[in-house]
Amino acid sequence: MRKFLGAHAALLLMLLTALMAGCSGKSQDDVGVVAKVNGRPIPLEMLEYQYDLLHFDAFSGSLPTVGALREAYGKILGGLIALELVSQELEKRGQEVSDAELAEAEAKVRADYPDDAFDKMLAEEFIDLPMWRKHLRYACGAEKFQRLVLRPQIHLDYREIEAYYNAHIAAFRLPERVRLVVVYGPGRDTVEKALSRYLQQKDIKAVSEAFAGIQAREVTVAKDVLSPAWTEALQSIQPGKTAVVAGGRGVFEGLLLLERLPAETLDIAQAYSQVEAALVEERLQQAFDAWLIKALDASTVLVSQRLLHKSEDEDLPPEAPPAEAQPADQSGGQQGGQPGVASGNETG
Repeated sequence: MRKFLGAHAALLLMLLTALMAGCSGKSQDDVGVVAKVNGRPIPLEMLEYQYDLLHFDAFSGSLPTVGALREAYGKILGGLIALELVSQELEKRGQEVSDAELAEAEAKVRADYPDDAFDKMLAEEFIDLPMWRKHLRYACGAEKFQRLVLRPQIHLDYREIEAYYNAHIAAFRLPERVRLVVVYGPGRDTVEKALSRYLQQKDIKAVSEAFAGIQAREVTVAKDVLSPAWTEALQSIQPGKTAVVAGGRGVFEGLLLLERLPAETLDIAQAYSQVEAALVEERLQQAFDAWLIKALDASTVLVSQRLLHKSEDEDLPPEAPPAEAQPADQSGGQQGGQPGVASGNETG
């Protein structure tokens, strides 16, 4: 579902521009609220949380302009509004995400982290656990909506599969490939022994467990993307034979050639599952877009004026008045903030 929300951001923003009204009037309940979807608020902290997640690795040391920030926030808010509409639709159907389902989803995420590593990761990345859970609930709702609401609407017959296959046959052409067992480890001798053990047992997991520092896996690789060292090593061996090459920094790579695969084009029976998956994804997108248009048309969506309207000079740095012109408050601080800079608590 996440890719649906991202793939058609332009459509969503266009619909929002046409259907939304800016929040007018202020109340204590509206402080820190950037949008309301059928009366249900989306807080600024949720928008900021998602922005920080998306831009955590992209920070270059320079602050974004107001215009760039407005655009980024607008796209993120569009996705949050769509997720809130999905959540409300599930509630109408009595299929909302239960606390038990949320707890199960969280347990699956935590299972990928040993001991208390998950909580340490949250702390190191400054991720608020309650906010993370809110977004996890949205994600679970999106998955349920796709599975229970959208997918049952899609029915494919063989003629559609065949037409798609013929129109995209180039996507089902496979180049020459090699199937290999690759063993990584420190020291040529250790890698050679690991390869010998695999030839005896034909068990990749057993090889990895038997030798310290060894990693083994089976891969299928197109010949034209092989590294020069692998290409040279594989030229002189036949299936069932091994070679060892230097991987750099004291690491060696052991190669066991299992099979050389010729170039081929998958027939429609072989490609059926791929074609079906591609068509289902396409139809899911279409079904979601159609539902979103109707949902927005039947909803009341209010968005903060600060995200709807752009000032001509908003990307210019604020001009601070002379120091003597800035009256101090009783505590010695400056009154108010910088001219033209929002405090983040206004919704009007």
